[in-house]
Amino acid sequence: MKNLALIGLLLTPLLLAGCVDRAQADAKLVKACLAAVEAFLPEGDSVKEVYSKQTRDHPTMGQGHREVALEIAVSDGFHPRDETHACIFLEEFGFAKMSHRASIYQLNFEGQIIGQENYQIRGSVEDMAKLTNAVDGALTGR
Repeated sequence: MKNLALIGLLLTPLLLAGCVDRAQADAKLVKACLAAVEAFLPEGDSVKEVYSKQTRDHPTMGQGHREVALEIAVSDGFHPRDETHACIFLEEFGFAKMSHRASIYQLNFEGQIIGQENYQIRGSVEDMAKLTNAVDGALTGR
């Protein structure tokens, strides 16, 4: 019995130090959504400013589906413009929130859906590869 208490006492700091909270997970998802948007911007355009970022559980898909909505300024170097984009991610937390995993489900790029919608794939194979690579790179820090 003493050994179990000792093991529990030794593991407590490890568990607390390794936890991923909602804010940390959302920050990763915002970064990944920005990467997805940037992957589909015309050549020479870039995100200049993020006006707002909102995260929430998707209202109809529920828990496990996290939505990120972005209001951004995009510029070609001469003419800035305001745009709104949204991403939906599939996500899961590991045991005791020691880890967080996410994958892209859908990108709404100015009304164009790339990814999945109603159990159908939207966009070309090239678009899906571009989307997945951009998001995976942002989520893993590549």
